[in-house]
Amino acid sequence: MDRRDFVKKSVILACGVAGASAFLEACSKQSPSTPSAPNVNFTIDISSSQYNALQTNGGFVYSNSLIIARDSKGSFIALYDVCPHAGCTIEFNSKNQFPCPCHGSLFDEGGNVITGPATSGVKKYNTSLNGNILTISG
Repeated sequence: MDRRDFVKKSVILACGVAGASAFLEACSKQSPSTPSAPNVNFTIDISSSQYNALQTNGGFVYSNSLIIARDSKGSFIALYDVCPHAGCTIEFNSKNQFPCPCHGSLFDEGGNVITGPATSGVKKYNTSLNGNILTISG
């Protein structure tokens, strides 16, 4: 290998290492642009077609920046729907957990981190059902 090839390959290698380092660093930090969880106080009628998924255990909907789920026991859970790691929208699964599809963070029913890379949980809201009217506050 001559000097020119050595320099060329060294520059390519250095750029690759720098790029990989920047990518891993970005993935390890909480997103500074993730908005803070709102204070809410609203009601929804779970018998309306818009919230039909909440009539069965395991169903969930998104409303007012929250994910509202009905767990396997029939209880309602409301969490802020933004993962604090990179701002992706969390989901709900059959294990009564809230996974983030972007980087694999996992939250429990209380909004606590089960698995990172997120290092902080998501806000949990109070829920109360009266007939078909679900009140979410907090």
